[in-house]
Amino acid sequence: MWSMFTWYRSQVAQRTQTEYNRKEGLYRELLRTLAVFYKNGPQTGASPFLEQYRLSWLYAPDDVVGVLNSLAESLKIDPAESQMTEEQRQRAREDRDKRGAQSIALLVAAIRRDLFRTADKKTELTATQFGHYS
Repeated sequence: MWSMFTWYRSQVAQRTQTEYNRKEGLYRELLRTLAVFYKNGPQTGASPFLEQYRLSWLYAPDDVVGVLNSLAESLKIDPAESQMTEEQRQRAREDRDKRGAQSIALLVAAIRRDLFRTADKKTELTATQFGHYS
């Protein structure tokens, strides 16, 4: 009986580790593609990020997908900007950048919570503690 219990616990631990490794790889790629939104980031365009965004619907929990949706919304350019003065466009860009930075911080915090939850660990870091460096 003890050997069955030990085998079962071993299988659960192995599945948990496999799930953690899979999520970590997927999240790592998603975070890597976020660099396109930073100043002096790669000039690849948003396509790699959008591909990871679409894939996240397959593996990410609802809270992470929700934050990704708000990030995508915050980065949309208002078509009315073409009618604005240069000063208004600059202000709109700054507002969009600020909303985008907040959404990225929320995304990183949500990813961290999901990974720590998978590993049965706790985290107390919040989105406000995430630093944006480029």
